[in-house]
Amino acid sequence: MAGIETSTRFIVCLKWIEPPTAFRAIRKEQISAMAKIKQGTSQKKRPLKKGELPSVQEVIPIKRMDQNDVVKDDDSYLAFLKVSTQDINGLSAQEQQQAQSQFENLSRIYDDDMSILSMMFPTNIDSNLTFWNKKLMQAKKRQNMAQMMICREQIQRLLWVEMELSNLEFYCMVYGKTKKDIILAKTLMKRSGGSLLKIRDVSAGQTEKILTKLFNMNTAI
Repeated sequence: MAGIETSTRFIVCLKWIEPPTAFRAIRKEQISAMAKIKQGTSQKKRPLKKGELPSVQEVIPIKRMDQNDVVKDDDSYLAFLKVSTQDINGLSAQEQQQAQSQFENLSRIYDDDMSILSMMFPTNIDSNLTFWNKKLMQAKKRQNMAQMMICREQIQRLLWVEMELSNLEFYCMVYGKTKKDIILAKTLMKRSGGSLLKIRDVSAGQTEKILTKLFNMNTAI
């Protein structure tokens, strides 16, 4: 009980102690400075009319595309890199250990900020569809009805796969203050990924799809 009474008195004494005058002055200056900062930031925003919605440029912090890199509204850069997916259950114990070691090596070497994204995208059938369309044209020239039927069946199957099935894809998002920084970041990521991760560049078209997916999470791409 004595210990409890002592701690209670100590708390009461703390309430009686007032901060020094210098400390109170600093606190007032800090509060006034914060108020000025908040006031300045609020003045930069465009006043909206009643019922008016802000534009996309005002909401999304993206200014433009620089090839396959993204320029933010503060002129800094970000870029996406695709990670090759692996069937872990299909790998041997040695290959699983190798993949884990390569990811640990990547995390140890690349010490800058990085984000890992997992996103569902429709299955890419472009190369297969081009192949079977070419075969169909050849069959039409030779008037080979059996081959034409097979090609049409394959094309219909590919279109069904694109509509009904999706792939789980993984991306790394890296950042840089300048164009040179983002190029160095991508180069270091690709070199540190190893043979199993197979980190590679993303095209400008795929970058736009990723951004669309990020800012429209409930919209089918």
